[in-house]
Amino acid sequence: MQSDESSLAEEVGGDQYYDDLEKAEASVPLDLEGERKLVTQPYDYSIRQLVGEIESGGIRLDVEYQRKYVWDDGKASRLIESLLLNVPIPVVYVAEDEDFSFEVIDGLQRLTTLRRYLADEFALTGVTVLEEIRGKRYSELAPRDQRRLSNRTIRCIAITMDSHPDIKFDVFERLNTNVAVLTAQEIRNCVYRGDFNESLKRLGEYGPLNDLVGSSGRRRMVPAELVLRFFSLLDGLDSYRPPLSQFVNRYMRERRHRPLSVDEIALFKSCVDTAVSRFGPKAFQVPDRNGVMHNTVHKALFDAVMICLATCDRTAVACLDGIDALISDLIAHGELRDTLGRATADRKRVFARIRVVGLAFEALGIDVGALDVVGRAPADK
Repeated sequence: MQSDESSLAEEVGGDQYYDDLEKAEASVPLDLEGERKLVTQPYDYSIRQLVGEIESGGIRLDVEYQRKYVWDDGKASRLIESLLLNVPIPVVYVAEDEDFSFEVIDGLQRLTTLRRYLADEFALTGVTVLEEIRGKRYSELAPRDQRRLSNRTIRCIAITMDSHPDIKFDVFERLNTNVAVLTAQEIRNCVYRGDFNESLKRLGEYGPLNDLVGSSGRRRMVPAELVLRFFSLLDGLDSYRPPLSQFVNRYMRERRHRPLSVDEIALFKSCVDTAVSRFGPKAFQVPDRNGVMHNTVHKALFDAVMICLATCDRTAVACLDGIDALISDLIAHGELRDTLGRATADRKRVFARIRVVGLAFEALGIDVGALDVVGRAPADK
């Protein structure tokens, strides 16, 4: 069996390991209240209808969580040729929004190609079977080929608004396992859109937080995820149960239309500022066994330190001598490191991390309110 220490060495190796940890958490059976319900509706659209829906806004391609259009004209041309040859095309998945329009979950490259071609935006190149269509735009195809293409149907599966939100989140994740893999937060950004999500993203742009996560983290919505984890744990620590992914999903869904308040924003910024000023720009990084830092925020460490800072006198922390190396010393001496390996979302480990950091603060004379929740001694098994 792999040790916690070797697991930690993998975890600090880069963002991909964090994504893998979240996927492992997501594999835990969902603990849903009430009926688990996924409601889908099939639609068979002709290509002409699909393009019409895209142009009218009934099907939206400019979805924030989706990667941009990346197909070159050669790959796009092969799709058009396949359609003219009646080659089966994979199903397109869409999700119904509150205004009853659809946003694309899986199939953006194909649908964008169809819209572009019917708008004469590129000529066919690299076709291998239908030589007669090489170099032709849609308007230059023979009338029978235009009809054959525009009347070809594509099956779309719509996830309706009647679906349970957590099931819908799970479907988003599963549909993106074999292509441009989305992080959990990128999926939340789509599934739980609203005032709260927008406020998470705005606060995620806070300069000192962005400096902590680095450029790679900023591209994958890590800052917004850290903000979400902070407030979900701060508001619901006493009721926390794994998996963490579902815990923060529920919090985000329930707060969907209630943005962060001015006081909440100020609290988060104060905690980040205090952490950076006292523990340095690598405050939430964990060295591997060789002592090498990998410029990756350890999310579990971030949670523990930030929750302690949020529930203590930060002015006292800012003025206290001898605290600058507190976190690094806890990791180096094993007290904190032992909680940062495998099963980081386990309730006992979440509480243990906060307890270790909080007790270290209290040893320096700083009261930490979170200890009233997690306890000052490990709970009985």
